[in-house]
Amino acid sequence: MSATALMSLGARAMAANYAALQTTGHNIANANVAGYSRQQVELSTSQGMFTGSGYFGRGVEVSTVTRAHDDYLTREAAGARSLAAADEARLKNLQLMERVFPTGEAGVGHATGQFLNAMTDLAARPADGATRQVVLARAADVTSRFNSAAGQLDVLQRGVNEELRADVLQVNQLAQSVASVNQKIAAVRGLGQPPNDLLDERDRTIAEISKYLQVSTVGAEDGSVAVFIGGGQRLVLGNSADKLVITQDDNDASRSALAVQQTSGLRKIDPQGLGGGAISGLLRFQNEDLVDGRATLGQLAAAFAGKMNEQQALGLDMRQPAGSGSALFSIGAPRALPAASNAVGPGGAFTGSVSLATVDASQLQPSEYDLVADPAGAAGVWQLTRKSDGLVRNVASGDVVDGFRITLSTPAPAATDRFLL
Repeated sequence: MSATALMSLGARAMAANYAALQTTGHNIANANVAGYSRQQVELSTSQGMFTGSGYFGRGVEVSTVTRAHDDYLTREAAGARSLAAADEARLKNLQLMERVFPTGEAGVGHATGQFLNAMTDLAARPADGATRQVVLARAADVTSRFNSAAGQLDVLQRGVNEELRADVLQVNQLAQSVASVNQKIAAVRGLGQPPNDLLDERDRTIAEISKYLQVSTVGAEDGSVAVFIGGGQRLVLGNSADKLVITQDDNDASRSALAVQQTSGLRKIDPQGLGGGAISGLLRFQNEDLVDGRATLGQLAAAFAGKMNEQQALGLDMRQPAGSGSALFSIGAPRALPAASNAVGPGGAFTGSVSLATVDASQLQPSEYDLVADPAGAAGVWQLTRKSDGLVRNVASGDVVDGFRITLSTPAPAATDRFLL
């Protein structure tokens, strides 16, 4: 073997080990970078050179640079991150909601007890003007506590709406970043070597999206990945990203709903299929916890006011001649909210409507209800679903359910209409 061949062997060995040292230095420099995957130089034996005396080795060469990465573990970590973010977002708002119903002297229960004590004093001295003023003051305090709690729930709803808009803005920016990195990866795919730092950047960005929405990914032949959110809705495909928007709920304009912007318009996304992520946690708090809080507060207010007014009507006032007592409290009537998709007339108004009236406040349930036409197609029959427990029953106009009467307009709503009670 000539000296030149030996020098060539040494040069190849030095170049290969220099590449390994360079990669090691790159690892050390990025040791504290979030989402960085450790890289490693893969060495292979150079193909031998044939001579009349046989094959002579030509040393070592660098095959590629790999990264320490596991697709399964990456997906599992992203899924766990999504669930944790959903729980965190919901917990934060539940803690805020706890302050709406304080215990002790600041709570609704204490004000109600003080009012009942004042009424007991008034029963013993019904003609005493000072005692009557105390009762009126206690009644005003009860009213103030209920109204304050309702106002705080409204504030929580507005806060959820703002958080959702901010989170969706972040998701759209991150999705665009994934699409951009996809384009870069596809551009260098033909070189035959993995662009490790670009792959890390994409994984890191997808992990950030997982904090807001639980996602799944599918790889393509050009090295890009498609990103999908709950229900299989596409978020990123190749070098293009769809845009998420926050829009109004179909039934209640004060609530938010998640939708994707498509060429044909907005497509609503079912929150039940989102899985994890902060956006999922916020929507669950809005659609479940906040609804339960409002319904419970409304049930308590309606039952209290109804019974007090009923008892008040049994008494006599101080007019001459004395008359029956008048209602002491008033409360908002129950509402039937039409879905945005309901049939409308030429003037843009809904062609059908539903009205509700409280018959027995003590029978009211802390729940919302869905009202749709009978799936079996029976004329004049509607299907009512109590959302708190899923109880389904058939009703007709004029029926009384859980303490309230349902009255359908004439003409009746269309068979495709639906209402949130």
